[in-house]
Amino acid sequence: MNNIIFKKLGTIVLALLIGASVFSLFPTVTKAETANVTWKNGSVVTSLGEVGASDKATVGKTKGKWYWEVKVSHSISLVGITGESGPKYQAYYGYSGEIINKITSDVRTAYGPMFGLNDVIGVALDLDNDKIVWYKNGVSLGANTVKPSELEGTQVFPMVANGTGGKMTYEANFGASDFKYPVPEGFLPYQDSGTSTTPDPSTKPDPSTTPDPSTKPDPSTKPDPSTTPDPSTKPDPSTKPDPSTTPDPSDTDGASQPTGDRAILTVTMDNGFDKEFDLSKKELNAFIAWYDAKDAGRGTSFFAIDKHNNNKGPFSNRKDYVIFNKILTFEVSEYSTK
Repeated sequence: MNNIIFKKLGTIVLALLIGASVFSLFPTVTKAETANVTWKNGSVVTSLGEVGASDKATVGKTKGKWYWEVKVSHSISLVGITGESGPKYQAYYGYSGEIINKITSDVRTAYGPMFGLNDVIGVALDLDNDKIVWYKNGVSLGANTVKPSELEGTQVFPMVANGTGGKMTYEANFGASDFKYPVPEGFLPYQDSGTSTTPDPSTKPDPSTTPDPSTKPDPSTKPDPSTTPDPSTKPDPSTKPDPSTTPDPSDTDGASQPTGDRAILTVTMDNGFDKEFDLSKKELNAFIAWYDAKDAGRGTSFFAIDKHNNNKGPFSNRKDYVIFNKILTFEVSEYSTK
């Protein structure tokens, strides 16, 4: 009995060790792998004591999707982005809950709640789609009209500014340590090189775990003839498949070329980001029927959409669950492959 218990414990420990070694090949994106990005003073903490004073990060970006956090110490703080020319062209989320856009002119737009001492302001900068979204303590404040491409120069920098005469500090996390809140889907820590989600190329399999090439099947082992099909057995020609169970030729699972009437469904979420799906007409109608029903107060709060050709990786199936109350709008672009 004791031997059985020890064997089971040994098996569990071995499984845990193997699991840990496998997952170590795929770093998470809770923090970055590159050298530290700082404010211009060489630290992740900057102090600003004059009204209008500002500071920016030591590294700018020209493309990609990047996230960073700034912890503020004052009720009149400004957190945002700037161009290569510094304070002349800026856009930031202000303490009053407004976006202050100085890229073309000093325009103030209501955006989110007020913030102050010890609040953490997250910034999701999407240079690939010319968007930016701010977060307050991990909660997205949604889409806005700021276009980072309108900043002066080719690079965009994280920036903070003083909105009053009182001294205040800004503690940034560009990815040198774990973020306080989850990194938005599709984004990387700001100081990352863009490769944190790929396996470490220096990691190679242990050669002791590779198959021994001298090991071959035993030729004396033959299949059991009782398990092979009887060639005299033929299917009953009177049995035909139920046409209601045959697959819709317009529905594809990504393994073959889509055909028939299809549509590109673009769902814009309340955080300003788009989700795009290539669907059959049947799948599109199912989504619209779900949306209309939920809008009338019936049905589930979410809808599962097959990712089809976006099914990257060793998966037989992947679904994207769209939450009803997170949908801002959706667009349908129909096409035919006939």
